This record gives sequence, structure tokens and C-alpha cells, in this order.
Amino acid sequence: MTNPVRIGLIGLGQRGLQHLNCLWRIDGARVVALCDPFPENLAPEKIERFVPGYTQEGIRTYSHFADLLGAGDVDALYFCIPPNRHKGEVIAAANAGLHVFVEKPVSLYFDEAVAMESAIRSAGVIGTVGFNQRHDHKHEGIRDFLRDKRLVMANAIVNGTLESHSAKHTRTEELGGPGNRVWAASAAWSGTTVVEAGIHQLDTMRYWAGDVAWVRADYVHRDAADIEDGGDNPYAYSVTFGFASGFLYNLSMARLRKTFYGDGYSGLMWDHGHVKIEGEEIAAYYYEGPYPPPPGAPSAAELRHIVAMPAKRDGTFHINECFVQAVANNDVSLLRNTFSSSMNSHAAVLAANLSDRLGGRKIQLDSFATSAEFADFRRKPNQEI
Repeated sequence: MTNPVRIGLIGLGQRGLQHLNCLWRIDGARVVALCDPFPENLAPEKIERFVPGYTQEGIRTYSHFADLLGAGDVDALYFCIPPNRHKGEVIAAANAGLHVFVEKPVSLYFDEAVAMESAIRSAGVIGTVGFNQRHDHKHEGIRDFLRDKRLVMANAIVNGTLESHSAKHTRTEELGGPGNRVWAASAAWSGTTVVEAGIHQLDTMRYWAGDVAWVRADYVHRDAADIEDGGDNPYAYSVTFGFASGFLYNLSMARLRKTFYGDGYSGLMWDHGHVKIEGEEIAAYYYEGPYPPPPGAPSAAELRHIVAMPAKRDGTFHINECFVQAVANNDVSLLRNTFSSSMNSHAAVLAANLSDRLGGRKIQLDSFATSAEFADFRRKPNQEI
């Protein structure tokens, strides 16, 4: 019988608890260590509210990462901490031969992410990033449907609210962050909404359409008088991602205060039709009859086609299951994305911030990653990587 994968989690906030809830139910996974700097986040009575059946028997708890790492007896580590709080932990874990699951965004600075990727690759360990949307059954169905089609453009509109994130679990008020702990609303903590949230939409597009080659962006920045509790992310974002294939993805996002209502729309086009999610169904609109068609427009029934989907699944549970299996079998092919393959998503959203800063300039990602012109933007300030 294969030994269970011994797992430690660093960060028992919103996302860390969600992963713990999944790992608790996965055969072949054994949680052996938890680490969080705030004692209340490690309290069994709190964890039990998010992880039914949780017991701390056999689980070591730590307030400092170095103590967890030094104790050993783990095979893999999950990092579920705000992206501005990384201080070399992922690199240390890889250097110690541990497999790593890192929640997105992995950093607010490209050079720091490059250092993480280099350590993971050099150590030969398995690394992934928490892009659970790749594991959604609908997104998998769309990927399969589009596999043989020439994709030309997609549009996504996200009408969001600044208060849409629930309160987090990090004491940001003690660390120079938002007083209400909603760090996702702060640019200094989240890197902007495009980096913290838009990276999910972008990575899903990459799941369907391949890698991004360039990006161009314009933001509507928040008025100083409209900043409360450190929530200073821009009002609105307009970003175009140009893919290596020629495909264009237009992402429009808003984070408005005091609206308390959000919705959105997304649609993807190939050269002879378009596809979108309609509730529980995926609908593709295209014409299959003789061309040109007979007199009169084709009927709606002729144009709407339901896309076949795999069995319904929880994307967060499935990404955890795949990671555990990949580590247990030492088989990276069981992952939908590795840390290395995720670098393109990371570069693209950080380059969007740079484009806005430069007045909407078109930024080639190859240049973004290597040009001396952008070195200061890529570098994490006042800290060695």
C-alpha cells in the first residue's frame, strides 16, 4: 500500500481552510502540520467550523514557518498567504526537497516569482499554482469543444464590488494593511484586482487558447477621498491580452464601493461561432446547414447547440486530488498546470499594471521578463530574493 502524502499548510485563512477541507476528505492525503502566525487561526474550535470532522490529533501546529520546515516529516507544503507576505518560504521548501502548492498570485513581483520557479525546477520537486478553474467541469468541456477551432476573441465583463470579498483572517490592521482585514481591496496587498482576481479569468483563457504574448491596459484609479479601510484598488480596469496565436481577450473589471451588487458576462468566439456559459449549460452558436443558407435567417433552434460536458465536479477538490496524486506517484503529468507553466499568467497580469502605469503602452511579455527598461518594476523593493 502506498504511504499517504504527508502535508503541511502555511496560512489558515480563507483559502487555506478551503484546501484543508478538501485534503481532509482525500484518500492518500494526511495533514500533519499547520502553520499560521495568529493563534486564533490554529484553534481547533475555529477550524472545525470550516472542516467538518476536524481533529487536531496527530497534527503539529507552528507560528513560524522555519520551525515547521526544521521539524521535517512532511512531503509537501501548501502556501496560502497574501501575495505580499512571501519571504522566501517557497524557495526554502523547494531547496529542502518538498513539493509545493502555491496559491495565486504567487507574488506581487515578477523577479520573486522567477526565483521561486528556478528553485522548484532546480530541486526537481513538483510545484503547482492554485488555478482551480482549470478543474471546473464546464471549463474542461469548453476546452474539449474548442480544441480544433481557430479562436479569435473573447470578452469578459465583471461588474464587481469593493466589498465583495469576505473578511480575511490575517491581522492586516497590525501589519499596515486594511483595518477591516479585506486585503484583496488594497493595491499594496493584492497588486490590484487584475492581479488578485483577474488572473483566474486570464488563466482560464490560457487553458483554452495557449500563452499570452502581449498586454495593454488602462485603469480608472480611485479618488483619494473614496478610500476607506485601505481599499484603494482602482474603480475599473480595461485590459487586452494578445495571445501568441493571434487570439484577443478583452477583460473589463470594476470594483465599485457601496453598490453591493455584481454580475458579469463572458463570451468566446471562434472564426465561425461563439460559445458561452448559460446557467448549467454550455451553449455554442453556429450554423451547420448549406451555405449560403436558403432564403430567411436560420432559426434559433438551428443555431444553438449544447456542448457535452464531463461529470460535474468541485474544482477546488479536484485540484487538490490531482496534486496529491502527482506527489504520490511522482508524476507531474497528473497536474493541469505546473508552477513553471503558470508563469505566463503571472507575467501577463503584472505587465497589465505596468502598461497602465505607462499610459496604456503595449507590453510584450518577452520584453517585460528580460528588458533592463522594466527591471525596477520586476524587482521586489528593499528585499533580496
